[in-house]
Amino acid sequence: MKKNVLVTVSGIAILGGIAWFGAHHAEHVMVDKGIERFKQALGPDVSFTYSRAKPGLLGRSVRFYGLVFRQGPETMTADEAELTKPDTQDSDVTRINHLSFRNFQLADPAGSLHLKTVEMDDLALPTKAEDPTAPGVQTLSIGYAQATGLHGFVSTLQSDLSADTASMDNFGANETSHLQARNVLLSTDVAPPRHIHADSVVVDGVALADLYKTLTTGAPYTTHPGTRDVTIDQLSMDGTAPLMRARRVLSHANHTDTTEQEVTSVQELELLPAVPNMGWLPSLGYDRFVGNVVLNDTYTPKTGALHVETFSVDSANMGRLHMNGEFGQANSASMLTDNNADMQVISMAMTYIDHGLVPKALGAVASARGLPPQAFLAFVQSQSATAQNPAFAGFFHWLANPGKQTLSVGIKPIQPMPLMLVVATLGNLASMPELAQKIGLSVQAH
Repeated sequence: MKKNVLVTVSGIAILGGIAWFGAHHAEHVMVDKGIERFKQALGPDVSFTYSRAKPGLLGRSVRFYGLVFRQGPETMTADEAELTKPDTQDSDVTRINHLSFRNFQLADPAGSLHLKTVEMDDLALPTKAEDPTAPGVQTLSIGYAQATGLHGFVSTLQSDLSADTASMDNFGANETSHLQARNVLLSTDVAPPRHIHADSVVVDGVALADLYKTLTTGAPYTTHPGTRDVTIDQLSMDGTAPLMRARRVLSHANHTDTTEQEVTSVQELELLPAVPNMGWLPSLGYDRFVGNVVLNDTYTPKTGALHVETFSVDSANMGRLHMNGEFGQANSASMLTDNNADMQVISMAMTYIDHGLVPKALGAVASARGLPPQAFLAFVQSQSATAQNPAFAGFFHWLANPGKQTLSVGIKPIQPMPLMLVVATLGNLASMPELAQKIGLSVQAH
């Protein structure tokens, strides 16, 4: 009896070993065939090598060691990579259910990228075609990805980018994405050097795949209809000296086929004297600007019309400025960019409540002319009296007591006038008060 049991057990063990060897061999055969089909699908310029491959159960997954993947000018390497095929019987080898890497590196003409770890779900790899722009040609898409230890270099920006962690949903052509990253740093040493840091960045509604294409090929970026939201916490920018700090930046935009509406706020903004055009701060006794900024506007790209609902700057120890207006020939939805320096002023309305800035500015100008502030004010008022413009009387009354009244200023040029020319005209009113009529100036203190 014992002999029969031993024979039976031995037979089972032998058969099991043969079955395991056969299955293991079959898995390797399946992996080899799968890799060959994978190469053929991606095109003849693909080089795919590895030091060792370990197949998973029934060839549904495979782990590579010492992976090197080359396609055209791109080179990708990883110490380890694990690939899992979709659960369906789909024979498309360019579709991957799950892909993970350890010590991942990517290099191409657009720059380089290193990730300590990265995991991706629902991938569709790009395939070769005679016409890459033909409809239906598969491009890279990723359902979800998360990474740690990110560091990259963007050639077009000549900048380094790093983040402790990053996650992304929906990366694909003409598809809006969701991105979250922590401890983000963007640095460039090309003059002028800039080092930008944020504790947290959240971007929702931007087509990241299209943006990547813009950075790598120079193709124009097309804004997609829908909403876009950006939240940045603890933002800072430094050059050769500190430039800017902000506790939080919030931006919400709604894009339609005809208009772009945007609301942006910067909370607890600090601007230091090294910021361009802010060098006057120390001369007035300020070591920095501290305040909040809000911008709410609507842009019509087809006509270049820009309607500013609200632009406000509120500083506790300087003053509060509120502006709204209509502008033409604008190039973007934000009046804060250099692209809009030449936009035309159709009409503007401003209110200003002083919290200490005006007396300091008046004192600095008077001191430069060797006069006491009140004597300088009287001099300018006498020079402007010949203009016969009642607006000046209200303005100089307010200027003598700026903390007690609100100053309201209206501008409506006879013809639309470039914004920078309006600013220059306002700066020359003291010596040429007759220019007030040209820009349709009205002033009221109340």
